[in-house]
Amino acid sequence: MPSQQQRSTDHFASQFTDGIAYRAQFDADFSLDDASKRKLQQTFAQTSDKAMEEPFFSIRQRLCSLAQTYASDNSVKRFNYQCLADSHTFLKTCLEQNIVQKNYMTLTVGDVAYKGSRLFNTSHHSIAQAISHSISTVDTPTFHVWLTLADLTVIDLTVINQLIAMGQIESCDDRDQWANIWRHERKGNFDYIPILSDDDFFSRLQRKSN
Repeated sequence: MPSQQQRSTDHFASQFTDGIAYRAQFDADFSLDDASKRKLQQTFAQTSDKAMEEPFFSIRQRLCSLAQTYASDNSVKRFNYQCLADSHTFLKTCLEQNIVQKNYMTLTVGDVAYKGSRLFNTSHHSIAQAISHSISTVDTPTFHVWLTLADLTVIDLTVINQLIAMGQIESCDDRDQWANIWRHERKGNFDYIPILSDDDFFSRLQRKSN
């Protein structure tokens, strides 16, 4: 019988892979059949089990350090959907500087639960509506965006600021606390629910708004 940790790994790997498959709803050139989907899910689960091994460990440590520095910069006035702008910018910069290879770190859209309560009530419908009608920085957020690594580590650059703005936590002084680094087996007060995994999500919204 699989251990609780293995069930947690399999569950999150399944959610993340479903998010990749959901991209086909918005990209006519993309498809993922059931056999490929199962294989991809197994690959993510296996990679997650090796998260403390090389090269995954060193890559994750470097990315987390960069993310903590990036997230601690509060010089920019906060705005709704900053999660999208920051995640997209961070991913683009890491790719351009060859810190990671394409598809090693993926833009992920979904919901976050904090202490058991979902913060955005994100659904497939709300994401489809955003892509269909675009979004505004003055809108109440209906989804959240973060980055997911190949070993299934979540790097969230903005949720701490979001919780501070919502009055759910107090401001933090430690630079290393601004980015939320999350693992499914040690999730603490958070739970991440990926719904769409798509590096082109930002450009899909931009194309619709133009």
